[in-house]
Amino acid sequence: MTREQILLDLQQEYRHRQEMNLRKYEARVDEVSAKLPALGQLMAQRHALVMGTIRQGLLKAGRDQNAQQSLPSLMADMNRQIKEQLVSAGYPEDYLQPIYTCPVCKDEGYVFDPSRRMCDCLNRELNRRLLEEAGLAGDTQTFENYDPEVFSDKDEVGGTTQRQMAEFIRKTCQNFADTFPVTQWQNLLLMGQSGLGKTYMLRCIAHRTAERGFQPMYTSAYHLLELARKGYMENSSAPLAPLMEAPLLLIDDLGTEPLMQNITVTQLFNLLNERQLRGLHTVISTNLSMSELKDRYTERISSRLMDASCWRRLSFIGGDVRTRMKRS
Repeated sequence: MTREQILLDLQQEYRHRQEMNLRKYEARVDEVSAKLPALGQLMAQRHALVMGTIRQGLLKAGRDQNAQQSLPSLMADMNRQIKEQLVSAGYPEDYLQPIYTCPVCKDEGYVFDPSRRMCDCLNRELNRRLLEEAGLAGDTQTFENYDPEVFSDKDEVGGTTQRQMAEFIRKTCQNFADTFPVTQWQNLLLMGQSGLGKTYMLRCIAHRTAERGFQPMYTSAYHLLELARKGYMENSSAPLAPLMEAPLLLIDDLGTEPLMQNITVTQLFNLLNERQLRGLHTVISTNLSMSELKDRYTERISSRLMDASCWRRLSFIGGDVRTRMKRS
């Protein structure tokens, strides 16, 4: 499901929410009017006063400035009487106030302050569903939860500690996510041995872009192969179409999937080539070195991944973080 389809479903849900809350409000009005006829009459008078003032405002010739100026005080007096009668009858004083799930946007999903923007309630739900669509709902691997202390600050590689390199990578990935789709580099290639945080960074990027209202597509290399094989067997491009068209595609653990020369290599090349031609963003994590990528996927693919004009390579260094965390 695309972001536009998700948003359309949400807007329909908001309209349904408005209808349900209006029915609850009308049921309360009917209930109170039946028990307290005098209060029902007072509410009818208040409604007639409001509607009459609106009609006068629409008719230039019928405008009564004195009536319009006295309306606030008349409304305040009626509202006071309504609250007093409600409380006397054992109801909460706000029992006949309009019912809204979100009082900020009044269940419209948008606010005007002064320009039209998405309400926080709609934005939160949209982001949650975008993450759910990407298979990341409830995931805690985010930039907010990133802990530099899990990386060693003692062992150095080329004069740089693992913690320093991890922090550099974190800043680069966060900047990529925060500026998407206008990024410094179109694509990122996260390289390094297992247990160094590559998957964590991939998920952080997915979370942050979804929080900003974009739709990331997260997939494992194994699932990518399954889709490629399905498309090959059916002689159809449909299975891979969502990956071809995703504004941001994140592929985890490239190199761990079974190698099928006529499927894996061909379809991976087509995928990367097509996305590059379209200017779409791709982030890949892999345990393989550049020479291993070349041996496994041929020169055609490795040369694209080595293209510094399109790809930013980030190398993870040091010992296995997961092993060190288990020991501690």
